Amino acid sequence: MRRNQNRYGCGARGAGTENRAQCAAAGDRQQRIVWPGLHDANCISCHDSGVYTRADHKMQDYAMLSAQVRRCDANLGARLFDEDLDKVTDYLNDTYYHFAKP
Repeated sequence: MRRNQNRYGCGARGAGTENRAQCAAAGDRQQRIVWPGLHDANCISCHDSGVYTRADHKMQDYAMLSAQVRRCDANLGARLFDEDLDKVTDYLNDTYYHFAKP
């Protein structure tokens, strides 16, 4: 999702009265987004999953993984919400790295 507006047109600071119900419903739908799809839509444009599974991967812990996800977001100009970045980090950690979460 973009920082200033989510996919349902709801601003990051809240919706106007005409959109509050729509945005509340959108929040419910957003909770059900499949996070691998968010990853695939953004990360695969630069690399495939081999970067996560190679023997010499550079990630050493969850904090380092989270920082790398944020760097990739900045490099791509995707401007994902913090919660989406956290979900992508969790997806990568649960699928490939299995680091202890802080």
